[in-house]
Formats: sequence, C-alpha cells, structure tokens
Amino acid sequence: MRVALIDHYDSFTFNVIDWLTGLDGALTVDYLTCDDHAGIERLRANPCPLVVSPGPKRPEDADATLALVKDLLGKVPILGICLGHQILAIATGAMVVRAAAPHHGATRRLTMGREPGLLKGMASGLEVASYNSLTVDPSTLGTSWQINAICDQGEIQAMSRLVEGEAPAFGLQFHPESFLSQGAAVMRRNWLAALG
Repeated sequence: MRVALIDHYDSFTFNVIDWLTGLDGALTVDYLTCDDHAGIERLRANPCPLVVSPGPKRPEDADATLALVKDLLGKVPILGICLGHQILAIATGAMVVRAAAPHHGATRRLTMGREPGLLKGMASGLEVASYNSLTVDPSTLGTSWQINAICDQGEIQAMSRLVEGEAPAFGLQFHPESFLSQGAAVMRRNWLAALG
C-alpha cells in the first residue's frame, strides 16, 4: 500500500520512514518535503493515506501542510507525529500552547483513555519518547476527537478522530519510531489496520 509522508526537515523523519516501512514491505512511502508545493498539489489532486512528520517551529508555520490536512481530513487516513499531531489539532480548530516543561529525548509514561486509537492492545504505564515543548490544549479540542492517552502532566499524547463515514485520523505527540518508545510494532500494526 502507498502512503505519502510530508517531511518538515526533521532529523527523525527517516527513522519514521523506517518504522512505517518495516521489514514486511506492507507500505511504500512517497516522500515529499513541506515546501514541495508542486508535490503537495499532486497529492491534493490524487490523495492517498498521509503521514505528517515531526519538525521544528509551530504548526501554524507549516502553512502548506496545514492547508493540505484541512483538505484531506476525513477523505484519507492521516497520521500526525509530534508537529504533525499539532497540525491535526490546529486544522480542526484547537489551540497549541507551551507545554508545562520541554521534553527532548526524555521518556514519558502514558495513562490510557477509554478509546485506544493506535494504542489498541497496550496498557497504561507504556513509556514513550518525547521531543516537544508545545502541546495541544485539551479544552479547545473539538468533540470529533477522542483523547487516547495523556502523560503525568495531563498533556495529550495520543488522539484519534473516528467519524462515521470518514477516514480516520490519529495524532501522536510522542515519537513512536524512537528506540525509547515501547510498543512501536503494535502501533505500526494498528496504523496498517486503519489503512484497510
């Protein structure tokens, strides 16, 4: 199956690609950068499942990606990681604010919500790798989103948008591809299952 990945020039992007492709060859990744406007227009005209990479700056700064996510949300499955998670939130009207403390290369322990999203099959206490100083404000997150996991500070670490008749969207504030994150293989398997 083919998925597109938009890179925001993050040092982890190729680790994300390795995580997505795995060893089974189930996915082929079409790589494009966030400033490849011609590539983004081709993707808009011929959409496929989308992965939005981590990256620096604020989600509002990734204007081309943000516009694309707004156009494709509900039409194709979307997975946002770190900055990509924040872009998904902004695209649906939520706000992104400063985290209680920056976490760069640190692990965080998750408490699972009632709806598992990409964390299906995993229990509270899972440790994952964080590289962020911003977080989605849960009070501004629309009712179409389910919060799948939070950290000890109460910040959203995983969310899913499962609207009947629409393609799903998933946001992960943490980095599932990191060697510091537990459950990476399970999360990948759940993402593949969401692709149908």
